[in-house]
Amino acid sequence: MGYDKIPSTLPSVTPGTGWSVQRKLGRRVGIAMAGAGFVETPAYPFIGAQDLDLLDLPADDIRRQTVRLANPLSDEQPLLRSTLLPGLISTALRNLSRGSQDLALFEQGLVFRATPASAAPVRPSVAKKPSAQELAALESALPHQPRHVAVLLTGDEVSGGWWGDSRPASWANWWRRRSVSR
Repeated sequence: MGYDKIPSTLPSVTPGTGWSVQRKLGRRVGIAMAGAGFVETPAYPFIGAQDLDLLDLPADDIRRQTVRLANPLSDEQPLLRSTLLPGLISTALRNLSRGSQDLALFEQGLVFRATPASAAPVRPSVAKKPSAQELAALESALPHQPRHVAVLLTGDEVSGGWWGDSRPASWANWWRRRSVSR
């Protein structure tokens, strides 16, 4: 059987369904964060154990319970991320090494939580469409994937000059400014 034997079919979309509630919420969060002066920096979802070590996480921290990839792109990053911080830190370090010191970065994305060890997932045949039972077994083998938002601030929120002293970037300053302006 070759690719030329596979029938071409277009997926059917129910008109008027639009974006899911979760997708709308994610978009609203992104717009609010960008409006507050943050820059979204999406990162690849791959990390290494050394990334978690650099965060100085205790051994029993839930973020140390990771999902190991069967065929990783890199031997240095064989795990799916359990926190968004390694990607933000990597982006900040790259910007700092290039002279950008005042950063307000954020990322929203999925993190992956390891599930308790279970039976090996079913490998459905490629000769036919998987059955409902096979799809359910595959679904149950997937890790929990909650959506998170993370923020990283460095440098000054406001640069110093004739108008006054600089103000270091901090979550407290940012939150206070947002609360007063409402």
